[in-house]
Amino acid sequence: MKRVYSILLATLLLAGCGSAPAADSTATAESTTASVSASGEPLRMLQSGDEKQYYTETTVDEAETMLQYHIIDLDSGEDSIPCDVKGCTHDTADCPAVTTKLPSTTPLVVDDNTLIALSGPYEAATLFLMDRNCQNRRDLVELDGIYPYWNTRILYTDGEALYFFGAENDGTHLYRVTLEDGTVTDLSGGQPLESPYLGAIGRDFVLTQSDTTYPDPTGDLAADAMAHPTGTLTHVLLNIDTGETRELCSYSSDEYVLDRQYFYIVDGQYYWLDSTAGTLSTVDLATGESRLLTDQLPVIAPDEPPSDYQMEANLNGWLVFYNLPLLVNAETGEVRQRADLPENYWNGYGHQPSIFLQLQDRLLVDCRYEPYTRTGIDKDGTPITTETEQMYLGLISIDDFLNGVPNYTEVCKGPY
Repeated sequence: MKRVYSILLATLLLAGCGSAPAADSTATAESTTASVSASGEPLRMLQSGDEKQYYTETTVDEAETMLQYHIIDLDSGEDSIPCDVKGCTHDTADCPAVTTKLPSTTPLVVDDNTLIALSGPYEAATLFLMDRNCQNRRDLVELDGIYPYWNTRILYTDGEALYFFGAENDGTHLYRVTLEDGTVTDLSGGQPLESPYLGAIGRDFVLTQSDTTYPDPTGDLAADAMAHPTGTLTHVLLNIDTGETRELCSYSSDEYVLDRQYFYIVDGQYYWLDSTAGTLSTVDLATGESRLLTDQLPVIAPDEPPSDYQMEANLNGWLVFYNLPLLVNAETGEVRQRADLPENYWNGYGHQPSIFLQLQDRLLVDCRYEPYTRTGIDKDGTPITTETEQMYLGLISIDDFLNGVPNYTEVCKGPY
């Protein structure tokens, strides 16, 4: 369930950006030599809303060839379709609120005036801009030959450009796209990166380099499932201005059970959780030295099944985990029990509400589910129906969320 949410979930925020190109000034992706951005602003992840509005979309037709945009006013709770055409039924490609650019990400907020979305097909994706009312759509750049990674952390900005990871024929690269004219720069220096990325801190991306080997299978499925890798796991910082990398910290199987180490970037801070020791630490970016926050987390022995440790957010100075009923103070390391909210049930599976949008003093979370029948078209063209549950999103204060008080203000349907 968490993996499903992670695909839908667009977390954290972003800063203002430069002006958009005119409608007929679409750029084409070309990998150029890296040039230093003048903004100097820290990288921030784009999300599907801000203090004012949240953006979502629904499929228009059973064949899922069109998407209809929705704008949720987070003050009034009004769910509106951004179309002012009198008599429009909002179910054809002529509707200003409908797009046929599929697949497509939910609109992401760039600044007070601009949204951006990434649309397919995967082998020829396009970044396109639009106004905050989802109108005036114009292509920023066609990413010909670049395959962006479609995940929760798909786009970052520093106010002047967008940054994303994608693949070419030779592997993974990091790209910058200027918001002014769509110029694409390969920040990897034309060489593929062998490392997945963990997140961004300041003007550095944190990459993971793994030099590990798992034991050969023995045929005993239970034993093989509990086997652990040997080698080293290293995190390096890739600077977006210089393209240079430097090592941050490294972990060896001589000291740690590598596949029981968990790493997070939350609010520009690097966290390291060792589930076999029950410890949570931070790491100083300048020195690479770790500082123990707490050793009071649950301990999971190496021969026990792993736990689903996922840090969701820093809320009023408290670190919140998914499926871990504890809160950790980000400064002092104090650990306290987290008060549960009523469980949500999706297709029979219970879970605590997940954070879809973190605002200044409020959160947008999944607050309830209702059974419904989803209709669609199978690959052979025949209609199909699926019995599932419809998600609904609601606002809750951070204080109520932390204290287990289900004081929701329901605002809209969820992504599905």
